[in-house]
Amino acid sequence: MVRPRIVVIAADATARAQTADVVAACGFPPVDVRAVVPPPEEEPPDAIVLAGPDAATCCDEVRARADLAAVPVLAVAPSAPADAAAEAIAAGADDVVLTPYSAAVFGNRLRRLLRGAADRAALREAVRCERALRHVHDAMERAGDAPEGLRAALVEMAAVLDYDRAALIAHIEGSTHGFVIAATDDPTLTKFRVEVERYPELVHAMRTREHALIDDTATSDVTRAVRDVLSEHRVGACAVFPAMWGGRMLGVVLFRREKPRQEPLTPRAVAAGRLFAGDVAAHLADGRILANLREQTHRISRARYEHERRLRAIDTVREYFESSSDGVVVLDGQGRIEYVNRSAEAITGFARDGLLGTELQLMVADDQRAHLREVIDSVLRGTNVEAFDIDLLTTSGRSVTVSAATSTVLSAADAVILQFRDVSAERLLEYELRKTKDFLERLIDSTVDAIVAADIKGNIILFNSGAERIMGYSAEEMIGKARVTALYPDGVAHQVMRMLRSPEYGGVGKLEPTRRELVAKSGELVPVSMTASVIYEGDKEVATVGIFSDLRDRIRMEKRLMQAQQRLIETEKQGLIAELAGAAAHELNQPLTSILGYLELIQRQSDADARHARHIATIRAEAERMAEIVKKIGRITRYETKEYVGGDRILDLDKAASSAASFDRLRAVKAPGAEGGDD
Repeated sequence: MVRPRIVVIAADATARAQTADVVAACGFPPVDVRAVVPPPEEEPPDAIVLAGPDAATCCDEVRARADLAAVPVLAVAPSAPADAAAEAIAAGADDVVLTPYSAAVFGNRLRRLLRGAADRAALREAVRCERALRHVHDAMERAGDAPEGLRAALVEMAAVLDYDRAALIAHIEGSTHGFVIAATDDPTLTKFRVEVERYPELVHAMRTREHALIDDTATSDVTRAVRDVLSEHRVGACAVFPAMWGGRMLGVVLFRREKPRQEPLTPRAVAAGRLFAGDVAAHLADGRILANLREQTHRISRARYEHERRLRAIDTVREYFESSSDGVVVLDGQGRIEYVNRSAEAITGFARDGLLGTELQLMVADDQRAHLREVIDSVLRGTNVEAFDIDLLTTSGRSVTVSAATSTVLSAADAVILQFRDVSAERLLEYELRKTKDFLERLIDSTVDAIVAADIKGNIILFNSGAERIMGYSAEEMIGKARVTALYPDGVAHQVMRMLRSPEYGGVGKLEPTRRELVAKSGELVPVSMTASVIYEGDKEVATVGIFSDLRDRIRMEKRLMQAQQRLIETEKQGLIAELAGAAAHELNQPLTSILGYLELIQRQSDADARHARHIATIRAEAERMAEIVKKIGRITRYETKEYVGGDRILDLDKAASSAASFDRLRAVKAPGAEGGDD
C-alpha cells in the first residue's frame, strides 16, 4: 500500500515541529516539513497541513498555484480570535482544526480529507477517461485507420494514462514480426517492421493475451534482458495492452514514459487502456491496414522460407567456402548478404554477424552499384560474368580493391556466390607500371633516333616515330605485321644477330656502335649508325632492340668538308709550288747569268774558226735552254703533273708555266696603256 505524502508548511519553527509530530503520531510517516510552499517543479503532495499564525496567507498562496489547486488543505488555526477559522476557510482550506486539539481529532480530520480527495480524484479520472475514450472513438470513426487519426488518438490516450509516448503495433498471429502503424514520437514512422522477440514486454502481452504493466523497467523481471537497452532509450516504465477482436489478437498498444511510475495505474485507468485497445482493434479489423499487413507478412514468410532454402543450399558448400583463402559472400536476389566466410571478414574488417542481412551495394562506391546490380541479375539468370574489379568499404573507412568472380552454383536457390580477393597492391603496382610505360613510350617517341624492337622470332613489336621518319613506314604498318629482316639488306639481319651473340663486338647480348645500311620504304639505302642489345628473361632471349641514328645528313656534311679540305690542300700545294719555283728560278738565274757572261767573253776572245768554237756554241745553246726552263719555273702558279717512267708522275712545267703566261697576257691586255690595248 502506498502511503500518502503529507507536507507540513509553517513559517514558525515551533509550530512546524509540533504539527509534524502530530502528523507522524497519526500514522502518516514520513512527514515533509517546509517553511514555505514547495516549488512548482516538485511532484504535488497528497495533502498539505498549514500551521502557525500565517496559515491563511499561506493557503492563499497554495490555491493560487494551478498544480496545487486540487490538493486537500488542512489548516491549524488558534481558537482566538474567533474569526481565524473563517479566514482559513475563506482562503481555500478544506478543513480547520482549532488549537488546542487532540491527535485523534487531527488524525480523523486528515483521513477524511484524504478519502475525499481520493474520491474526487477517482471521479475526475473516470470523467477524464470517459471523455477521452469518447473523443478517441469519434476521431477514429472520422479518420478510419489513417495513421494521422490513430496518432492523434494515441497522443490523447497517453496523456490520460500519464505516459510520454505511445505506439500502435500490428501483429499477425504466427509471425515473428510486428509493424508500427502509428507512433507519437515519430509521425513518419508507419508500417515500420520490428522483431517482436527483441521486445520482451510485447512477447509477454502477446503470449498471455493480458495487459502488461511495468512501472520500473530497471527492476522488472520481464525487461531484465533488455534493461540496458531501455535505459539507453530512456524508457523508465511501460504498459502494453493487447488489441483483441473476435478472439484474435491484432496487435498491441504500447505506452512508455521516461521516468518510472511512483504509483501504479488505477483499475479505472487500466480499464480505459483495455477499452482503448479494443476500440483500436475494431478499427484495424475493418480497415485496409490489416489486409496489407497480412499480405506483407505473407511476403516476409515467403522471404524467410527462401532464406532458409538458401541457407540449406549454402550448407552444402560451407566447408569449401570456409577453407578458401579468397573472400566469399552469398547474396540473395536483393543483394543482401546471407553468408560471409572468414576470409571476407579479414578483407573487409567487418564481423560476419554485422554483415548478414545488409546490402553489399552499400559497401561499394556509388558509381559501381549499378554494375553490381547487373552482375547479380545476370547470375540469377544462370549466366556468369567475367571477373571484375570493385572497391569495398572496410572498417577503417578506406576502400580496398578486390577482383571478384561469380558462380551460378546456387542460382537455382536464388542465391549469388561472389568470390573475391584483395588486389589493392597489384592494382597500385599496375598503375605505377602504366605510368612508367606511358613515360617510356613518350620518351621513345620523342627521340630523333629510330628505335625498333622485335621478338625473338623477328616480329616487330616496337616502331617509334623516329623509325617512321627515317624509314618511311608507319608504326601501324610494321608492328605485328612485318619482320625486322625487311629493314635490312639481304643477310644483314642475320649478321647483326651473330654479332650480338658474339663476345667480340661489345659483349654477348650487346652490339657497339657500328655503321650499317637500312632499306627504306622507297627502296633507298639509308646509312645509319646502330647499336643493339638482346633482352633476356632469366637466361632466355625474348627480344632484341636496335637504336639507329640517320647518317645521311652527317655523310653529306662530311663530304662537303672533305671537298673543302681537298681544295684547301690544292691551294696550299699550289702556293708552295709557286714559292718554291720562284726561289728556284731566282737561285738558278744567278749562276746561269754568270755562265752566259763568261761564254760571251770566251766567244769574243776566240776566233770564229777555233776548234772549241763549236763546243762554246753548244754550251751557250744549252745554257739558254736552261735559262728558258728557269724562266718557266719562275712562272709556275699551278700544280700540274704528267706521267713519267715507271708510272711515276712529275711536274709538267709547260702546262704550269703556260697557265701562268696566259694569265700574264690576260693581265697585260686588261692593263690601261698596255700594248694591244685600246687606242
